Amino acid sequence: MNPQARQALDALKDHRATLEDQHLRDLFAADPQRFEHFSVSLGDLTLDYSKNRVTDETVRLLIALSQAADVAGRREAMFAGEAINTTENRAVLHVALRNRTNRPIQVGDTDVMPAI
Repeated sequence: MNPQARQALDALKDHRATLEDQHLRDLFAADPQRFEHFSVSLGDLTLDYSKNRVTDETVRLLIALSQAADVAGRREAMFAGEAINTTENRAVLHVALRNRTNRPIQVGDTDVMPAI
């Protein structure tokens, strides 16, 4: 783990300790709009994370960790067919297994979709 990601993770762990004794009842009392603040919907699917010990600071720290760990860059590398599986030094093909389009998935110079 890079030093920035380690620092971001340590900050998140410290923050977790401050929330350990928080009761959800108190979090909802402090923010009557908590459900609206800590849930997202897409069509009929709703992800409600308001019933977890999460605050605006938690979200900020999670985003900071994501950025420090370059999650977006690693996602792009995965979609580009780069060898991000460091244990086996090869591409991960999760996206190819779930690809229901006719879009090719390139690993090096090879479209792996015909083999799947």
